[in-house]
Order: sequence, then C-alpha cells, then structure tokens
Amino acid sequence: MATPPALALMLDGAPIAPGAPARIPLDDGLVRGDGVFEGMRCYGRRPRTPGAHLDRLARSAAVVGLAVDLDLLRAELAAFCGMTVEPDCAVRLMVTRGGQRIWREEPIPTPPEGMRLCPTPHRVTPLLIGAKTLSYAANMQAARLARAAGCHDALFVRADDGLVLEGPTWAFGWLEGDALVFPPLGLGVLDSITRRLAAEAVPVREREAHVDDLARADGALVLSTVQEAVPVSEVAAAVREVLARHAREAR
Repeated sequence: MATPPALALMLDGAPIAPGAPARIPLDDGLVRGDGVFEGMRCYGRRPRTPGAHLDRLARSAAVVGLAVDLDLLRAELAAFCGMTVEPDCAVRLMVTRGGQRIWREEPIPTPPEGMRLCPTPHRVTPLLIGAKTLSYAANMQAARLARAAGCHDALFVRADDGLVLEGPTWAFGWLEGDALVFPPLGLGVLDSITRRLAAEAVPVREREAHVDDLARADGALVLSTVQEAVPVSEVAAAVREVLARHAREAR
C-alpha cells in the first residue's frame, strides 16, 4: 500500500517518507473495520483541541472494548504534526483491533459556497452510539447517493420518522432566530467537538426536528473539525426516486 503523493504517514510511531511505499499489515481491525479513529485539523502544525479529540478517541475505544495508550498517542501526535508536509492540514489517527496506530496527513477540502444536502434515511447502530469507529461503509454510500442525486453530501434522517440526525462526517445545526439548534445527542448523533465549541460562542439549544421543519429555519450549517463551519444553501426535497432507483439496482 502506498501513501498518496506528498502526504505524511506514520505507522506505530515510525515515520514513512512522503510518497514512499508503506507496508501496513492486514490485521482483523483493518479487514473488518474494527477499530476507532479521530480526525483533527492542524494550523501551522498545531492541532486544534488535541485533548478533546484524544479523550473522545478513548471514549470510542471504551465503547468497543479496545485498549488505547493516551500518553503514547499524545507523544505521537506531537511528533506527527511536526513532520506534516503542509503546515495547515487534516490529521487522521486510526487505531485497529490488532493494535496498529496509523497516522495520516490529509488535505483540507475546499467547501462549496453553499452545500446542497440530500436527506437520506438512516438507522443509528445501537451498539456503536457515541463511538467513531472504522465502520463507515454506510456513511460513504450515503455520500455517493447524495452526489448521484445532484447534491454535495447526505443529511441523515431517522428512517422510521424523518427526524434530522447528522451528516456522514459532520454535525448539522440550523438557525432559529439568534439560536443555533442541534438534534439531541439522545438520538444517537456523535458528540461533535466543533458543536461543543459553537455552544461556547453563541446561544445553542437542542430539539427534535423533522426534515420538513427545516423549510422554516433561518439558515443551516455543516460543522466539523476539518471543514469548520460551512453554510447550507438547500436541503433537497425530491430525492426518494433516486434512492429507490439505487435500491432497485442493488437488488
């Protein structure tokens, strides 16, 4: 397995030169998506809120019964941020069931001026509530279906009743007057660190909302560590036919 061009990679504390081939053992954690991860953002090779991210990684690991050494990860994070090719970049940490620690530099994506979101039916897995695991196949499929429907990304809504949840890789909030409103964490959405930071800056509240209620919102935002805050221009209404077609093709 080779690294993407001009990106840094570190495996179990050992740096791998950008562009050099990397040999990563295929333990069961990688084969089955059994592990946890965190995505961070570096500004001038300084990670934003590293303690919050590593603490959440530890909580994710506890949910799936995976042991992590936070002191070791703090030291590796500092070393890796010092070796990234770009001073401003995203950093992904993956810890597998087999104990591998994979650090990867990733480019910061350029967001659209306004995101068009595709409401996509989804069910939160009860066994993984609150955990960022490597099992992201459903999230990536949702993003592909959204692009096929002419949108930038998916917005998960609860399959049973259409309640707004989150995106495949980000938190979602909408404006009601001066307040920023989020779906309750009790619905199974991830405890977003950027969502927490937003709550320190502006009035925030939580409430359940059906996707159709968003038509009355005063605005909406996609929030993530890497993308920061991106305005939403539209939550598409007519996507059921596209989703049904893909379901038929899958059969």
